Amino acid sequence: MEPFYFEMTDTYGGDLNYCWLQRYTVYANNLKGALMKMSKATGYHFRFNGSYYKVKGACIALYALEYELYDDDDWFQRSTKIGEIQS
Repeated sequence: MEPFYFEMTDTYGGDLNYCWLQRYTVYANNLKGALMKMSKATGYHFRFNGSYYKVKGACIALYALEYELYDDDDWFQRSTKIGEIQS
């Protein structure tokens, strides 16, 4: 399993608004699996609109981060972990 990094925020007029922000780290085999885990965890269903994943019937957006993790990344330590393998 590999980590996928997502940020979820509100939208206004079709643009990301950042009135609030939630960060997630999802462990899955592929992006589709990560999105399915996000849907199950949040209760939202996401649809890609060309630049980010939009929640149908709500002003909420989810977007995947192309990110290389560094040891000093504090936001990663505080992000909500979904599907993490427990050892």
